[in-house]
Amino acid sequence: MNVTSPLLELPLMAVDRDRVEVALRSAVRTPDAYLTEIASHLIVAGGKRLRPVLAVAAAQVGNDGAVSENVIQGAIACELVHLGSLYHDDVMDESTTRRGVETVNAKWGNLQAIVAGDFLLARASEIAASLG
Repeated sequence: MNVTSPLLELPLMAVDRDRVEVALRSAVRTPDAYLTEIASHLIVAGGKRLRPVLAVAAAQVGNDGAVSENVIQGAIACELVHLGSLYHDDVMDESTTRRGVETVNAKWGNLQAIVAGDFLLARASEIAASLG
């Protein structure tokens, strides 16, 4: 059963979700194409993006629909923490699939999954710290 959240029906939610997706993909780009590919793996696979949606919804409700770039950056920092923890969780659980795709550890190995998870967590910290 596919349930749609009423949060997704807030004014401009689709626009701000697109902003989150663009910022999320941009946040994990590095000069190292291999690391970028691994770090982007679950982002490309999709997901509900519940954490960013909640941040955007709170901003929309509290600011008459206006969502600042700082809110978007805070939202992606939260999502990157979540993704990094999923990478590590998949190693611990020896999972082979997540979100309908092969897990990073199953596709590239445990070491790569741990390093990519650490990168996602570090990137989240960097983004959060930049917000003041």
